Amino acid sequence: MTKRVFILGGGAALGAHQVGAMKYLAEQGITPDAFVASSIGVLNACCYGSGGIPRLEEAWRDFRSIPRIFSPSFWQNPLLGLSFFSMDRLCGALEEFIDFPELFASPLEMEFVVLNLSRGRGEMHAKHACADWRELRTLTRCGYAIPILFPPIQFRGDWYVDGGFAWNIPLERAIQMAATEIYLLAPIASQLPYKGGFSNFLDFLQRLTDVMWRTIGNMGYLYARMEEGRFHGVPVVVIEPGEQWSGFGALAVFNAYPRKNRNLMAAGYRDAKRALVVHARLEAERKAAKRARRLDPKRVQGPVAAADAPPEAVKIVPIRTGDG
Repeated sequence: MTKRVFILGGGAALGAHQVGAMKYLAEQGITPDAFVASSIGVLNACCYGSGGIPRLEEAWRDFRSIPRIFSPSFWQNPLLGLSFFSMDRLCGALEEFIDFPELFASPLEMEFVVLNLSRGRGEMHAKHACADWRELRTLTRCGYAIPILFPPIQFRGDWYVDGGFAWNIPLERAIQMAATEIYLLAPIASQLPYKGGFSNFLDFLQRLTDVMWRTIGNMGYLYARMEEGRFHGVPVVVIEPGEQWSGFGALAVFNAYPRKNRNLMAAGYRDAKRALVVHARLEAERKAAKRARRLDPKRVQGPVAAADAPPEAVKIVPIRTGDG
């Protein structure tokens, strides 16, 4: 039995890239049975669950973030005594496209990554564990409550914020959910353009910030041990933007507007198409190697060498992180 798990990582305004990627996948008959989502991926998963690709495209078509960020609406947290921007004001434009009662009743499996500030740890919370649609709405708000911009959200007695800071691309979780196919939609590019030198100290700091942003955003799969496009034997299709959208900048990450959204959706569509071609090539080579081993086990001793795989499939991994 096939179980397709879509992993939607966080990336703020870059989340429009996921819309285009999901549109191309849907055109190829590839639709999710389950979502694992963090940050903006939570909003995208819920919009999709409320009306599919048309609802997602509608939500992003006219979305503008900067006017909402600088709107005069604030929220006073009685616990911290600090003011934050209103979540209703900033993300309400996307959230209004989510039909929470319909989403709660749907069979679509969903899990969200959240950061539990009260206990100091990242956690996974499932849609089916919510008591009703109102609790589901609170849980989703925990998932995209970016610190500083948004207030922490109280859920079942604990305080939560955006889970992307804990585990933005939870590849391992998809395996635990018994996935037979994994589609990893990572809006933060893992490849940065080469930089041979730095003009000044600020330039150096910017590069360091870009590397940290890239690493935190893709930690779940950047150091994952994948062989022939598979993780624990499960095929993984990684769809991410190119270098054009790499690096961290406040305007690049938090500024969403219609033209940029359209460009990102178009890029996501192209990148998904390219990723499926690479995946099909890897699968064909894997089957050819398996057939060759069966016909002549002495001549072919192992899987296709990394050097023979397409460049897109090869990752240089200088370090290996622990389970923690």
